[in-house]
Amino acid sequence: MKKNVKKNVRKKGLTADDVWAMFAEVRLMQQETDREMKEMSRQSDERMKKLDERIGYVGEKLGGVSNNIGHHAEQFFQDVFKRKLEFGRVKYDEMVPNLTYIDKGVKIEFDIALLNGDSIALIEVKNRIHPDFVDELAEERIENFRKFFPKYKDYRAYLGIAGFSFSDEVLERAGRYGIGIVKQVGEGVEIKADNLRMY
Repeated sequence: MKKNVKKNVRKKGLTADDVWAMFAEVRLMQQETDREMKEMSRQSDERMKKLDERIGYVGEKLGGVSNNIGHHAEQFFQDVFKRKLEFGRVKYDEMVPNLTYIDKGVKIEFDIALLNGDSIALIEVKNRIHPDFVDELAEERIENFRKFFPKYKDYRAYLGIAGFSFSDEVLERAGRYGIGIVKQVGEGVEIKADNLRMY
């Protein structure tokens, strides 16, 4: 094998020094390529960092808009129930906005609570309701209510969801769980709470 290389080198008129010089040149080219690749990677990382910062900024702005819409929805429906202390043919004495329990890192909040001497209606407000939220309300949140609000342990509890927009799946799940629906219609509201389940 070495003899063949030597013959080829001789045929082309290359000396051993020429071959070593070519190897050195290839090594320099490889080093230069490595430097260029590192620089491209650094620039790419910088661009990604700037893009992440921009996405974070836009996310903050959108989060602020979403929070404002959520606050507007809560205020709208709280005002409705201040005037109309009735839900599912049950009359109530007072409306408590943002019924909250906070202790040892646990926070449980219900946007609207309607109370009388023996019943409580817990109404959650969302701008747009995801179907999974219906399951969460009927299975987890009502359990948390019973656990963290013991002063209402003997009350009959009813559930409702208030919002500006409802998908068919949300309406179907709410009906299955016996959860009332409170929907904005023009300047007023439409309440569907005839078949409430007592929790």
